[in-house]
Amino acid sequence: MPYAKVLVESKSPGIANGLTYEASTVQPGAIVTVPMRKKSVAGIVLGPTKRTGDFDVKSIKEHLHEFPLLPEYALKTAEWMADYYCCSLRQAISPFLPAQRWSDLLPKTYTRVRLLDDEVPVTGVKQKLLVDYLRDENWVSLDKVRSDISVSLATIRSLEQKGLLVVEDHEIFGENGKKYVQYPSLTSAQKRAYEIINKSKKPTLLFGVTGSGKTEVYAQLIADAATDGKQSILLVPEILLTEHTITRFYDVLAPERIAVVHSRLTTAERKHIWRQCRANEIDLVIGSRSALFSPLEHLGVVVIDEEHEWTYKNEQAPRYHARETAEAICTFAGAKFVLGTATPSLESWQRTKTEQYALARIDERYAEQSLPDVSVVDLGEVFFQKDYPLSPTLQNALKETLHNNEQAVLFLNRRGHSSALLCMDCRKRVVSPETQLPFTVHIRHDGRPELVDHTTNTRCPLPAACPNCQSANLIQTGAGTQKLEEVLRSTFPNARLLRADSDTLQHPEQMRSLLQKMKNNEADILLGTQTVVKGLDLPNVTLAAVLVADIGMSLPHFRASERTFQLLTQLTGRSGRAKPGKVILQTFRPEAAEVQFAAMHKTEEFLERELRLREMLQYPPYTPLLRLLFKGPDAQKNATRTHALLSKDAEHTVHVAPTLFSGGKIWQLLVRGKNPRALIASLKDQSFVVDVDPVDCI
Repeated sequence: MPYAKVLVESKSPGIANGLTYEASTVQPGAIVTVPMRKKSVAGIVLGPTKRTGDFDVKSIKEHLHEFPLLPEYALKTAEWMADYYCCSLRQAISPFLPAQRWSDLLPKTYTRVRLLDDEVPVTGVKQKLLVDYLRDENWVSLDKVRSDISVSLATIRSLEQKGLLVVEDHEIFGENGKKYVQYPSLTSAQKRAYEIINKSKKPTLLFGVTGSGKTEVYAQLIADAATDGKQSILLVPEILLTEHTITRFYDVLAPERIAVVHSRLTTAERKHIWRQCRANEIDLVIGSRSALFSPLEHLGVVVIDEEHEWTYKNEQAPRYHARETAEAICTFAGAKFVLGTATPSLESWQRTKTEQYALARIDERYAEQSLPDVSVVDLGEVFFQKDYPLSPTLQNALKETLHNNEQAVLFLNRRGHSSALLCMDCRKRVVSPETQLPFTVHIRHDGRPELVDHTTNTRCPLPAACPNCQSANLIQTGAGTQKLEEVLRSTFPNARLLRADSDTLQHPEQMRSLLQKMKNNEADILLGTQTVVKGLDLPNVTLAAVLVADIGMSLPHFRASERTFQLLTQLTGRSGRAKPGKVILQTFRPEAAEVQFAAMHKTEEFLERELRLREMLQYPPYTPLLRLLFKGPDAQKNATRTHALLSKDAEHTVHVAPTLFSGGKIWQLLVRGKNPRALIASLKDQSFVVDVDPVDCI
């Protein structure tokens, strides 16, 4: 009798890596019921296994469906994730199965009716009405029949007994929808990049300047896959950009063959799309990182757009990165893997140097449009009154843009009205008691100010006195998007202004409406946080500006310079996509390398410089990095004790500190060296969370 490894639905941590059962047949991915502790529970077959040890092995009781719940490559990926990300198999497989009860993902059934013989005479008005209704139809759902012509179930059963019609239960689990494929038209530069990707057997980094038309290359690859009967996944970093991206692909594939997956779907919506994917009703899935786990049986292409984005890292178990996980999926599924960006991550760029990735380039903008002119403004030399942070240079550029009936995009990476509430007597900022970070001042819809801790979303009214010294001499300092909106409306009263941040955008439809207004020239200035930097293609935008480029530069993080450069370069890409454009970078550190390289459009030079620094300091991508997170009342004690144990290993560097945004409640260990995962494998104390390849380390 063969044995099968079955992962059961039970949340018990002791069996989170599967149990052994006897099985007459072993079909990986099959959903079954198995006996466990005097009851039956659902489980998924992971594959064949061997019996080890002298213990009783029970048998699988029932196969719930003949069709595997997951394709085999998904099971292999889950096992890879469990090993690589140091988590249980149940945690690793959870992104593939978006339901508390896995049986809820089985195909739904409905009752349908079809006329067999319309020549046999029938009696009764309702029977004649039913026959006439079904005469020119194939299959019709029973609910639709009864709704449309109000016939009773008894009438339908009567004709069924006479052999005039057939009534059957039917599974919604099969191909449907109109299929067509429309190929895009590529420029010569796009064709060269496409040919490199198409020929490569390795993952390919598509390195194209902003506005070069990388999306058209994606469309060609996705069209190829659909023509060959294959399916595709396209990942985008932001849910707000998902809605913006999807419309381009309506011209490539039938809209009903495209699914959009993101974290804001309801449970019912997510399960419905999951079933569509599993039933081969979908040719293309577009979405944020969770879309990567769509159960496509015939996966042919996975594309990660803006592959450098930090949002591709999941910060809850399993703490996967979409880049590494997508590569594993494509390996197991035999699919093509493409990563696209204008500002490659250091990890991907280094892999092209070692030929782990192929490199395809597009060095020119679409329609030979030139890159915008970039000016750097030293904020340290600007005297501001009430117009901070609008320098005279930026104000003049905005006046010219508005005079020419063109549009501007302004980026300020700080929400709220003021960045802090400062006591002028003790010179201390009012901080959140939970995180010990400065509160941000927001203006509510009713006009009243309030303090907000963005880390915990704690809100409270402005205090009348300083919590530290009891002085009433409190002032609001710095500027957020709310305050800047007020300054812009005062300085340019006739300008039509839109603000895009997480306070104004709660749903993708709001972003879609905002972008449509910009495209219809119903607005002049788009002000926002990181949302306005990424992927927007607005042809009438000729001015883009970073209000304060320094935010994020000085964070105690080895990726700070890389992230700042990526933001600045992505922002420059919003300007001059259809007509000549300009960019203004405002900063207190005009000589910073990330500012200078972004201003000169020297992406490759910045990457090479940063790689040399990483190699010299032994940080990723040259040295593996792992983070242990300690929480709870004994977090500091457990972290320092573990630090003492791990520091004995001379081949690894171990740092311990509280995380920046936890107010001392969460402590972390950063472990760098040849094999940090092997180093922690011997630790018996499991009072920590393992984060492999962490993106945030502060």
